[in-house]
Amino acid sequence: MLVLPGAALLVVDAHVVSHGALTVSGLISLVIGLLLLFHNAPAPYHTSVPLVASVAVAIGLFWAFALSKAVQVRRSPVSVGPQQIVGRVAEVRGDGLVYVNGELWQARAADGSRLEPGEHVTVEGVDGLTLTVGSRS
Repeated sequence: MLVLPGAALLVVDAHVVSHGALTVSGLISLVIGLLLLFHNAPAPYHTSVPLVASVAVAIGLFWAFALSKAVQVRRSPVSVGPQQIVGRVAEVRGDGLVYVNGELWQARAADGSRLEPGEHVTVEGVDGLTLTVGSRS
C-alpha cells in the first residue's frame, strides 16, 4: 500500500511546486513499501536492502534530473511564433504563399509587386496572418 502512493507522489511533484518535498516523501514511501513488501516471506525471499536503496537512489537522481530539465524548459523564452520569422528568407510558392520555417504563409510584397514562384524573399513584417516580404534575391 505504500509503493503506489510513493509513485503517485513522484508524479504529482512534477505538476505541483513543492521544491522537492513530494519527491522526497514519495521516495521514502517507496522505500518503506518495498522493504515491507516481502517482510514475512521465508528466508530466501527476503528483500535486499542494498537493492532497494540502489533503486531509490537511481529513481531519485533520475527524477531530480528530469524535474530540473522541466523547470529549465518552463523558464526558457518562447522560441516560436510569428515574430521569430521576421528577417528570415522565404521561398515563394505561388498564389501569394511563401514557405518559411516549414510553414506556408500568405504574403504580399512590400512594394506591391507580384511574387513569382521560386524566388527567394526576406520577411520584413507580420500583419496578422499575412507576411510582408521584400528585398528579393
